[in-house]
Amino acid sequence: MKNFEMTGSNNFIDDAPDHKNGHKNGHKNEHPKGKKHHFENGEGKGVQMKKWKPFADFVLSNLVKKAEIINGEALIPTDGRPVVAIASHGPNVAWLPGVGLVGKFFYDNGYGDIIGGMYPHKALFLIPGLKGFYKRVLGTPTDVNTVDDIVSLLKNNEIGMTGTAPEGANCLLSYDEYVAPFRSKGLIAAAIKADANICLMAHQGAEDWNIRADLPFGWSVPFTNGLKGVNIPLLPYKKINRYILLCRRYVPSITSADLKDKSKRQVRLLLNIEIERIRAEMNLMTDEVKALMKKKTVTLRLAKPKKARPRKAKKWKNNIFQIQNQMFPSDEAYG
Repeated sequence: MKNFEMTGSNNFIDDAPDHKNGHKNGHKNEHPKGKKHHFENGEGKGVQMKKWKPFADFVLSNLVKKAEIINGEALIPTDGRPVVAIASHGPNVAWLPGVGLVGKFFYDNGYGDIIGGMYPHKALFLIPGLKGFYKRVLGTPTDVNTVDDIVSLLKNNEIGMTGTAPEGANCLLSYDEYVAPFRSKGLIAAAIKADANICLMAHQGAEDWNIRADLPFGWSVPFTNGLKGVNIPLLPYKKINRYILLCRRYVPSITSADLKDKSKRQVRLLLNIEIERIRAEMNLMTDEVKALMKKKTVTLRLAKPKKARPRKAKKWKNNIFQIQNQMFPSDEAYG
C-alpha cells in the first residue's frame, strides 16, 4: 500500500494532550513524516488503531487469500474533523475482512496511533465476554452509547475514526439490493449533527460464506422494502479467494445548521431522507465492486463526492411507508 499525504490540520495525531500529564510530551512513536503521535488508550472511548493488528492479522491470514482496499485514504481524518465510516454489513459476517483491512491500512501507513473504534450491533454485548473484547480489541466506545454523547466525542476530537454497519439484524435477511435497509441509524445522525467527515464502504468477496434462500420467481414480500428471503451461513467458514473493499467520502446534503431549531419530527424526516440516499449510494458502490471482482487487477479513478439531489415528495412518502413496515423495527436513535 502506498503512503499518502494528509491535508488540513489533524488534532487526532499532533495536538492531542498526554492523558496522564496533561501536556504534549507523549510517548515516542515513529511516523513516515517524522512526527510524534500522542494518543493513549481511550478507555471506553476507542483505542489506537494499531491495537487492531492481532485481530486484522488473524482475519486476513486465515480467512482471505487476497484482500484489497481501494481509496483507504478516505478513512483518514482531515481538516480537523474525524471520520465516521458507514459500511455495508453484507450477509451475516461478510463485513469481517473489511474491518481487518481498515485496521491494516491504518497501521501499515503510519497512522496506527489515531484513536478509532467500531460500533457493532448491541445484541452482541449480551454474549458474555464480547463487550470487553470489542472494547479492548476493536475500540468500541462502550462508554459512549447515546447520539448526544457520540456527537460530543466527535466534536471534541476525542476519536479520529469510528463506524458501523447500519443494516443491523437485516443482515440475516435477503433483499433485492445487496445493502439492506438500515436499522441502526444513530451513528449517521451523530455524524451529520457533528459535521464529521463521512466515508462509505462497500465490499464483495465473502458471499461464499452464505446462501440466500429466496422466494421463487423473484417474488418479494409486499411493503417490506424488497425482502426476498433469508441468509443462511455456511459453516465452517472456508478461506475465500478474494475480497475487495471500496471506500469513498460522502458529502451529505444537510449539515448541523440545517437541523438547528427544527422539531424532533422535522429532524427525523430530514435524516431519513439522507439515510436513504446513503443506502442508494452504497448499493451503487457495491455494483462497482462487483465489476472490479471480475478483473485480475484493480485500477480506479476516484471522483469527488457530489451532493445528492432533492428527492420528490411522493417517492419519499412511499419509502417512509416501506420503512415503517419492514420486517424488523428500527433500533434507531436521534437524541
